[in-house]
Amino acid sequence: MKLTTLCLLAALCAFPVAAVPFTVNFLWTPIAATDGGSADFFDFQFVAPSGDLKLTQMSVTLGNNLMYDLVEAAPGHVNWGAYALTDGGAGATQTSPDLGEGTSGNRTIAWNFASFLNGVTLRYGADVDATTVCAAGITGAICRTNGDSVTTAGFISRGAVDVAFTVALTNGDPGASFSFPASGQSWIDGGVIANTSYSGEVFAPAPVTTPEPASWALGLGGLSLCALLRRKLL
Repeated sequence: MKLTTLCLLAALCAFPVAAVPFTVNFLWTPIAATDGGSADFFDFQFVAPSGDLKLTQMSVTLGNNLMYDLVEAAPGHVNWGAYALTDGGAGATQTSPDLGEGTSGNRTIAWNFASFLNGVTLRYGADVDATTVCAAGITGAICRTNGDSVTTAGFISRGAVDVAFTVALTNGDPGASFSFPASGQSWIDGGVIANTSYSGEVFAPAPVTTPEPASWALGLGGLSLCALLRRKLL
């Protein structure tokens, strides 16, 4: 191996690249109620035990076979429920247009986050219906009821949600972006709720923990070797 290669390898040992894992847990919970109290709750919990990561951006897109029913007497079925957010301390700022109503409405919502750290859970609620087209009057009553009451199995099979987010390092270094389509996830149908998890890792360009003394010594030795080699070449 060439001396220059050895020099660079030794110097880099002082600044190892570490893979830092994380998980985003997603939970879907439907609540049926009348007079605008119906809601489907979407919970996102960020889990990064190292404490070196934070979630900085996220977008959630409702499946193509589902629609939001946010106001009364709209394209949705039977019960309805407006959008509401509880950010759990994530410091959320919405960056997308507001959610739209019905099949032609906006199905994507996105935020930037100031402090979406390990253990924080963000929740938003909005009534979700199936995009079923029902006949008018009594003949369509059963159809409308089924379209309004999306079951866990129905939520998953109709497209659920596509999620995209960015995870960065808390020390200010950039991280990486991830995209998780619903079709590629392993879902758990709990009968009343559905859940899945999105896992990944961010490669830190600087150590996320204090290096061992031996690493510093090796790195400094490599830098000294580089300096010596440079002097000889000159």
